[in-house]
Formats: sequence, C-alpha cells, structure tokens
Amino acid sequence: MAEEKKGFFSRLKEGLNKTRDNIVAGIDAVFYGASEIDDDFYEELEEILIMGDIGVNATNDIIERMREEVKKRHLRQPSECKELLVESIKEQMHVEETAYDFEKEQSVIFIIGVNGVGKTTSVGKLAGILKGQGKKVLIAAADTFRAAAGDQLAEWAHRAGVDMIGGTDGADPASVIFDAVNAAKARNVDVLICDTAGRLHNKKNLMEELKKMNRIIDREFPNAHRENLIVLDGTTGQNALAQAREFGEAASLTGVILTKMDGTAKGGIAVAIQSELNVPVKYIGVGETIEDLQKFNADEFVNALFDIKTEETQPESTDGDNDGKVMPNDGGCDGNPTENGQIQPDETDDNRAACPETETENAMDAVAVSEDKGEYVDEDSAEDENGTEKPKKKKWFFW
Repeated sequence: MAEEKKGFFSRLKEGLNKTRDNIVAGIDAVFYGASEIDDDFYEELEEILIMGDIGVNATNDIIERMREEVKKRHLRQPSECKELLVESIKEQMHVEETAYDFEKEQSVIFIIGVNGVGKTTSVGKLAGILKGQGKKVLIAAADTFRAAAGDQLAEWAHRAGVDMIGGTDGADPASVIFDAVNAAKARNVDVLICDTAGRLHNKKNLMEELKKMNRIIDREFPNAHRENLIVLDGTTGQNALAQAREFGEAASLTGVILTKMDGTAKGGIAVAIQSELNVPVKYIGVGETIEDLQKFNADEFVNALFDIKTEETQPESTDGDNDGKVMPNDGGCDGNPTENGQIQPDETDDNRAACPETETENAMDAVAVSEDKGEYVDEDSAEDENGTEKPKKKKWFFW
C-alpha cells in the first residue's frame, strides 16, 4: 500500500509540472529576486497566485496571513518567506473533516457536472474502487441524452465487475433513477452510483431536471446516506469554480472530483475550490486508469505542487553521499557499494572476512553514519553530550 501511495505522489507531482512552472517558478523569482519585504514584494506574489488560478479571494487571504506572520516572526529577507507561503496555502485549503461515510453506510452517490469533464469515467473508476473494498455496487446510467453514453458506462461497469441499470436512448432520466433506486433496495446494494447527463450550469430546465432526480432519491430511499459529487475539469481553471457555484444551487454539494490534473497549468484551482466554496475535493484524477483516481490530500497536493518532500516521504535508500542520513541495512557489509548501492567498509588485509551475522532481524535498523568518527549511531536513541535523548525533528526539503 505504501508503494501505491508513493507511486501516486510521484504521478501527482509529475502531473503538476505545468502548474509548477506557471506558479512556483514565478514565486521563486520573487523570493530570491526581491531585496526586501515590502508592498511590491506582496503585489508580485499576489499577481502570480491569481494568474495561477488560486483565485482572488483565496489569494487575498493567503497574502494577508503572510503579512501577519512576517510581522509576528520578525522576518527580514524575502527568501525566508517560502515556507511561510506554503503554510498559508495549506491553511487556506483547510475544510472541515473530509468524510467518506459512503464507504461505511448504505449510500447513493449522485455524480453531476457539465459535458466533457469526465463524469462517466469517474463513475466507472469510483465503482471499481468501492468494489475493491468489498462493497456491493450498482450503477445507474441516467445519462440518456448523449449518444453511446450507456454503452460507455456499460464497458466501465464490466471492467469494475458491477451491475448497471440503464434506459433506452432519450428516455426520461428520472425514470432510470427511480428504477435504479428500487433495484438497489431490492438487491440490498451498499452503494448506488448515479451517472447523469452533462448539462450547462446556466440552463434552467436542465438544472430543474437535476432537482427532480434528487427529489426521487429523497422520496424512494430516505434512509440512504446521500453524496452529491460534482466532477470538475482541472484544465478549465476559474470556470470550474463558477460551475460548482451554479450546481450547488440545484444540489447540495458534498464533495468534488477534480479530473484531468495531469498536464494542466491551472492546478491552483484546487486551492480556490476548497478555500472559496468550503467544499472538499474528495478525489483527484491524474490519468486514465482506476489507480489514477485517488483520495485527495491537501497537504500532499501542496507538497507536490511546490516539490517538497518531508522526511516521512523520503525514499528508504539514499545515494552514497548520504551525509549522515538514515540508511537501511539489508544484510550487506558496511562501507563499499554493494549491488543495490549500499555501503561497505573499504577492504584491507585485516577485514577481508565476511560480514558478521546480525543478532536480530532489526539490529541495524535506522542507523546513520557519523561524519567525524566513522561510527554508526542509532538515530532512535542518539544522545547528546549530557546524556539527554535528542528529539527527532521533521525537516522540509525544497528541491
């Protein structure tokens, strides 16, 4: 599982390359190019954040918090503010606990959004994720207007190994929802996922139809936990924010699925969504496969955006010039490089013998090379000169 998370973090970081070039490169130019922290410094930062689709309101709040913290911490150099900016963005993205109650209760998930944002694909991926958790899942194909939409969703249902309730092309979407809800109750389904037709957020008649389907679910399945997830295309920037506001008037939004984040320069929209709408991004997509749709973590997103690695996400093994960093031991000798890049001591006439066996399986866990004496120090129990145990420190690494 750890390897899957690490792999997704890498894909997320790679997918945010264009956003990073669009935002972070400009921010670095301000941090390391400005001579002092003044109004010009803040104005340049503000312009870059707004151009990166973080949004006017969110940007104003981020800059205001930075001003307060700079005064409180008595900072003088612009280069000292980068970590402070990252903290401000994370704080701005804070929403109430992002709950996934539909994983624990009998639920109906309503998927909404405009045409072309990836709703049908998201339905299929989400069904696959929940089926992988051992849930009994049913899909309702209520997108009866788009040609071949039912066939596309049927293919996703087949891949995920779940059943689907559909209707003929042009059928009333509300009737499909009615049939699917009653089928879900009869089959004792854990999660019913409803795909809906793409609709323009400024078309009143289509939004009214959305309200009608919601009323059917409320009436026919009153005890089910409800989720209304809007799918937003990350490449559309501030337009995605406008869509979410309009759809929120027709259906109370409980979360966002943010798609197509791989390769967009407008990834800052994730900050604006959580900051300005106070609606949590629950899933983020960075590719075409089921594995490329994952639960959203704001801190992980900001770390990927700014190319930050905390000590917890550092790879377990390091290069030869480790500078005293923690290195695992898989049984190789200490000093010269082995086949997997670990270090063994230089061979001399006195130490050509094989490495001694370890007394326990974890005898060499978390060891660090002491630069001054060449000794190994157990980092977990390292003590200072007074015999006091040193606390571990969390470090941030800016690449």
